[in-house]
Amino acid sequence: MKSSVFPFLRLLFPRTCVVCGDVLVEGERFLCSGCLGGLPLNEGMDEEADEEMRGDLGIENLYWLFRYDRGSDYHRLVHAVKYRSNRELGVWAGRMLGERMGNADGIDRVIPVPLHPKRERERGFNQAFLIGTGIAEVLGVRLESDRLKRVVNTPSQTGLERERRAGNVADAFRLENVEGLEGCHVLLVDDVITSGATVRACMAELCKIRGIRVSVACLGKSGGI
Repeated sequence: MKSSVFPFLRLLFPRTCVVCGDVLVEGERFLCSGCLGGLPLNEGMDEEADEEMRGDLGIENLYWLFRYDRGSDYHRLVHAVKYRSNRELGVWAGRMLGERMGNADGIDRVIPVPLHPKRERERGFNQAFLIGTGIAEVLGVRLESDRLKRVVNTPSQTGLERERRAGNVADAFRLENVEGLEGCHVLLVDDVITSGATVRACMAELCKIRGIRVSVACLGKSGGI
């Protein structure tokens, strides 16, 4: 029965590219071949800016999958994960990022940037957790979502100016269980990095752990950084 029903459903509800909306063909998943080939991947184009940001944030490494620009159609990839509940896409994109990270310099744990419990209940998931799941699978390390808690239900950072972003997330996070993290190299995961305000707020808590080393991974990085 299933073998006959699924093709019929595909005719009624074809899978489409999350970027351009074209119908996907056999072998394509989430993005059509054209959009996948045109994805503005991180190919070392921003090495100087990344180095400056690493120093500014106090992190060891910055890993990102593609250049994020709200004026580009590729912003829809993040939008599909974050607002359209495309959970499989989140994990898939996380795996793609993880595969481009190599051995990631000895990452011990993956920690997703948390959502406030109220927002996570409303949304039904945390997009950073989905991305982190894919990364952790590739790296073969543990994903731990109980280390950081979001204790302030801040407004969305979208559309805020750089100065307001920092104030918006100040004191928004709290470090919870730290057992086994002393001396570890953790990977903090978020969907997009724009000003770095969220990372700074998380770092203020993570740096309370003795000997902690922190790297950061995200799907999209703003070209303005």
